[in-house]
Amino acid sequence: MPSANVRPSALAGSWYPGGARELRDLATRLLAAAAKDRLPPGRPVVLMVPHAGYAYSGPVAGRGWGLLRDVVGSYRRIVILAPNHHAALARISTPRWDAYATPLGEVPLDRAACAHVAHNASFTEDTHAHLREHAEEIQLPLLQALTDDPPPIVPLLVPRLSRALRYVAAEALAPWCDGSTLFVVSTDLTHYGAVYGYVPFRDRVPERLRELDQGILDAVRAWDAEALLDYGRRTGVTMCGLEAAALVMSLPWPQRLRADVVDYARSADRDGDFTLSVSYAAAVACLPGPAAP
Repeated sequence: MPSANVRPSALAGSWYPGGARELRDLATRLLAAAAKDRLPPGRPVVLMVPHAGYAYSGPVAGRGWGLLRDVVGSYRRIVILAPNHHAALARISTPRWDAYATPLGEVPLDRAACAHVAHNASFTEDTHAHLREHAEEIQLPLLQALTDDPPPIVPLLVPRLSRALRYVAAEALAPWCDGSTLFVVSTDLTHYGAVYGYVPFRDRVPERLRELDQGILDAVRAWDAEALLDYGRRTGVTMCGLEAAALVMSLPWPQRLRADVVDYARSADRDGDFTLSVSYAAAVACLPGPAAP
């Protein structure tokens, strides 16, 4: 029974298996599919991965997380930036828990780091907003299957931000752009279908979805936050973590990052029914230099 300061799992038994052995076996299989030759040279500092249930986006997320097997233990902290699916927010939110629980155990929070950002004008402490948020928790069993001693995490929910708030937030996160912190952008790409209120086309849907997602991925490869934000405005593309990605790309990195897309898929690829589809991608961005300190 977790203590009052530990967030209990909101996803076990639904978004991923509820039993520890079954969950570890599944996470291990997903991670094993990562192709080491897809990891760009340098020090990985940003990982972009999807956050649907493992039956849908798990293979793509596993191919992203699995690339970090040899280096994940070398980070001082892991900052997870996710969209706010269940709570309206005006500023970036961090919770007050001490740890997150999954069937594989607890992942501690970096409380000092959370306190550091909570005092910034672009941030707020709103534990309730994180209570049912799947975009954060879904990443944790994959992290736990990589290492028995995961680095502490800093969970951040990123709503739509003004340019001014994004700049102030980037300044607050700037001290962590030295290679000691891994930033994880938890995001799905295009959500297509009437249930999502997004049906910009009805013909050649698989091909046109790929083209729509390609615009997102082109901005990620170029590491261009303004291009991504402009693409979102022009197309209305339903990328739930667009603001989180734009924030990470706005950080003052000491050198230009190199970003590679390592996997891509759509939920509709499973059954061919593209009346409802969510797109997923995994990408890694690296600082030039050795992979580990």
